[in-house]
Amino acid sequence: MPTDFFALDGRVIPAAEATVSVLDLGFLRGVGAFETLRTYADGLPHLLGEHLRRIWESAAAFGLAPFFGESEVRRLISEIHRRSGHGELRVNLIVTPGENTSGVFGAERPTWVMIAREVHAPPAELYEQGVTAVTFAATRHLPTLKTTSYLVGKTGLLLADQLGAHEAFYVDPAGYVTEGVTSNLLVVRGGRVMTPVKDCLPGITKAGLRPVAEAAGLAWYECNLTCDDVYTADEVWITSAVRELLPVVQVDDRTIAQGVVGPWAKRLRPLYHQRCIAEARRDAAAAAAAAG
Repeated sequence: MPTDFFALDGRVIPAAEATVSVLDLGFLRGVGAFETLRTYADGLPHLLGEHLRRIWESAAAFGLAPFFGESEVRRLISEIHRRSGHGELRVNLIVTPGENTSGVFGAERPTWVMIAREVHAPPAELYEQGVTAVTFAATRHLPTLKTTSYLVGKTGLLLADQLGAHEAFYVDPAGYVTEGVTSNLLVVRGGRVMTPVKDCLPGITKAGLRPVAEAAGLAWYECNLTCDDVYTADEVWITSAVRELLPVVQVDDRTIAQGVVGPWAKRLRPLYHQRCIAEARRDAAAAAAAAG
């Protein structure tokens, strides 16, 4: 039977043994950064370098400099994949300043954790039928960084849960829809993909989708989006590492177009999936060559 193994400060251990101190600043103060990625092609991480770049950009906000690199993470993912028996992995990397030693934020040695479990992407029917989303008025703290603080987003996710929706979209004080709590937002209208870039996380999946969309004939526009832009779109998508491209067919009480998954989503998702497989293999080969 497959078994979960995690990594704590660079050591692979059974999941049940992976614990951190109650004095860790991630627990005491909510100070931490994280990334979520997945593997393809039998355990090869996808765009690991990009995810590491982004986690260190986020960690810099609380004074943490890079203290592990891509080769070590690849080694740990490979070991966990081999020992766990899982097919493909969903990998969460978390870094914090470590155990509190002085003052409010003093720490001497940072903590890093890798939580690796089997990928559980949304079921096929969600891609075939689409999902629903809601909007809520809020602005995420440090919106361009990926931190472990989800207190603001929890409000939206609770609302989504109450209404049976899959995702919740932030709407800022100016009335612009910025992103989902756990995803980036894209809308399609008249041969154009439009997506916010202000006050939202620079999405790795979203960026990877762009060349696929453009090669298929869609123009790409980065712009502010209002709720009306979303409600009146031809198609609405959300993107994330595990979900890839997931179509949204209703936002709030408004049906998107005909309320069915649009042709662009049907066309682009398998193309993007194949791109991910090719990129994971490419990067693994490059890493192996660099290691000699």
